[in-house]
Amino acid sequence: MRTIRKISMIGATFLLAAATGHVMQSVGPRPQLGASLVASSVARDSWGNRVEPREEPRVQLISKTVLRNPPVYHFATDPGVGIVPATVRTSGDRFTSSLPQPMPLKTGAADCGHAVLSVTPAGDGLSKLELSAPCHPDTKLAIRDASLSIAGQTDKSGAFSAILPLLAPMTSLEVTAGGSTIAQVEAAASGLDKINRAIWVTDGQSPLHLNAYENGAQFDDAGHLDVTKPRTPDTSLGGYMQSFTSADGKRIEIYTAPKTLTALKLQLEATLSSEDCGKPVGGRLMRMHGTGTAAMPITLDLPACPSDGGTVVLPLDGFESQGLTAQK
Repeated sequence: MRTIRKISMIGATFLLAAATGHVMQSVGPRPQLGASLVASSVARDSWGNRVEPREEPRVQLISKTVLRNPPVYHFATDPGVGIVPATVRTSGDRFTSSLPQPMPLKTGAADCGHAVLSVTPAGDGLSKLELSAPCHPDTKLAIRDASLSIAGQTDKSGAFSAILPLLAPMTSLEVTAGGSTIAQVEAAASGLDKINRAIWVTDGQSPLHLNAYENGAQFDDAGHLDVTKPRTPDTSLGGYMQSFTSADGKRIEIYTAPKTLTALKLQLEATLSSEDCGKPVGGRLMRMHGTGTAAMPITLDLPACPSDGGTVVLPLDGFESQGLTAQK
């Protein structure tokens, strides 16, 4: 039986940078974020030589209609908008600054040995990272590639492992502890041409979360995915979601789907609460279509809280309409 929910529908106009010229209206609800792995964020705020849009896209709320106990979670009248311009990733599009230079290792006992880092393929666009760092037991780590920074912590023996998404065919992974580089390795990603990814990076307490609706699914159906219903990378049902947290409190949510899945609706959803109402919220959305990538900042001005609560929804285009070209 479908859960019937009370939904506050918020009309919104989405103003993009001058280069896009798109307008949309949006509405609807989202569930509360569950627990997530300790691990990931965009590495550093600098974008290298990237040329930013002249104007950051922004959502200005203009009207509100309250529906009580609607029979279905319905957004058929809202076609959504492509909020990320179709581009090909270039050296200026890298979502990070350069990696730090190697520094002297931390050392413990004289016989603890150097850190050993290894990676093995774990699926399309995924790699299993395993670290043995006996000189660094119970130590906070940062695992970086050219696009992401993953926070982790070794156990009492100095071991750490994680399944990490890779965004490029060949990636240099670096592990640091206390600001010092303790290990590096080159990782090859297979199967990037078989998948699409949407990556949402925001503050840890932001109410905006990434949602995916596969094959016509409605809210809370089996085909509705978010970080509270993520599936696992080995699923045969469709896509899956990963969620990580960086050492500086950023949150990253990654939806990965097979390229053959085109009946797909992506949305950013924010449940209104007294802590967030009337405030601007936002983050950066990064899209990976094969090996092409594009990224854009998003800011949403939340309205004053309605007496009965509600949810704001920003529809996003599916991957098939992005038109991104594989990186050469």
